[in-house]
Amino acid sequence: MTTDKTDLEPLDPTTAQELFLDHKATNCTKATVRNHRYHTNHFLDWCDEAGIDNLNDLSGRDIQRFRLWRNEVADLSKVTHILGK
Repeated sequence: MTTDKTDLEPLDPTTAQELFLDHKATNCTKATVRNHRYHTNHFLDWCDEAGIDNLNDLSGRDIQRFRLWRNEVADLSKVTHILGK
């Protein structure tokens, strides 16, 4: 079964973050959820800067652009960068 992008309900970055954090809250400590929020806030900043308002439109290339952007705006260590934080 394949799903066409046009069949998907639009998902804005902020809603996606909240869904992700709500899921994490079911089995993580509050401190861990705060840590996830901190890291995903960088993704929200990039989405805003890149004009991305529907995550269904993202491609693998977009994710690579985010990783490069994140590396440019912060001096990330090699381990942190590899982990995608």
